[in-house]
Amino acid sequence: MAFSPGQLDYWNKRLEAARTNPDRARTMWDLARTIAGRDDAVWADLVRLLGTWTEQQQGQGKP
Repeated sequence: MAFSPGQLDYWNKRLEAARTNPDRARTMWDLARTIAGRDDAVWADLVRLLGTWTEQQQGQGKP
């Protein structure tokens, strides 16, 4: 999926504004849903990827 310059700007700003792991996680999940669109196989792959990332971040004690 290719993003327009406006979409890239939106997601970059959202990611920069995410200061805590819960904020980053919500933003990443929202981005993943946007990337997957209606493709359930892509969504399933992204869920596995982000699930692993979220578990790893929780264990690191980052703010």
